[in-house]
Amino acid sequence: MLKLAGFIVGTIVGSFLGVCIDRMPRGESVVAPGSHCSKCGAQLGALELIPVIGYVLLWGRCRHCGERVPIWYPLLEVGCGLLYAGVLGKYGFTLSAVNALISISLAVVAAGIDLGHRVIPDRLTMPWMIAGLLMGALSGGLQGILSRALGLLACGGLVLLIAVLSRGGMGGGDIKFMALVGSFLGFLGGLTSFVVAFIIGALVGVILIVLGIKSRKDEIPFGPFISVGTIIVCIFGDRIIPLVFPWIRL
Repeated sequence: MLKLAGFIVGTIVGSFLGVCIDRMPRGESVVAPGSHCSKCGAQLGALELIPVIGYVLLWGRCRHCGERVPIWYPLLEVGCGLLYAGVLGKYGFTLSAVNALISISLAVVAAGIDLGHRVIPDRLTMPWMIAGLLMGALSGGLQGILSRALGLLACGGLVLLIAVLSRGGMGGGDIKFMALVGSFLGFLGGLTSFVVAFIIGALVGVILIVLGIKSRKDEIPFGPFISVGTIIVCIFGDRIIPLVFPWIRL
């Protein structure tokens, strides 16, 4: 039942995250005005707002003007539903689950915006760094805050160092996003997510170059890989962190 509840809540949250991905890059509010068709501007009715089901019943089109709704909306809702179900199935309804769900939600929004606009907005990263520190305070008091602060500084500092040494190989958005990840996952979790992101990013980059889709001079946004690394650590961190840091006993 907890997994089912997690899936339902996840699809609802996923719908909201889709709004964030769509509006944040344009500097618009994510709460007002209400959801509407991007072409005709008609407000969406109750049926259209039901995650996944509304898309299927209306054949993926606006019922007012017939404009096709991008397929990534229902896919995002289903994906978030599965992720939420997985987290709650693993951690139960605990503070650790809340921390993981917030991290995953932020990672999804960052990946979506970076893929579409090659930017990760400060309004997404900066306020939530503070939230990550507060989550540390709730879970571990002063020691929890210090752990999250160390993660923030270490992860953000690592990417900043890479950006300086590579002369722009990493952007400011990547630096702040990685700092955000560190504020939620701490030192070990944050660095592990970066290692996972680096490995996946390197593999994808090589594949794209071999297939001729990208050249060595083409830029590939790194934010989505950080997001994937973050999600993997949130769900499988107890298995992956010891592989990255085998000399540390969790």
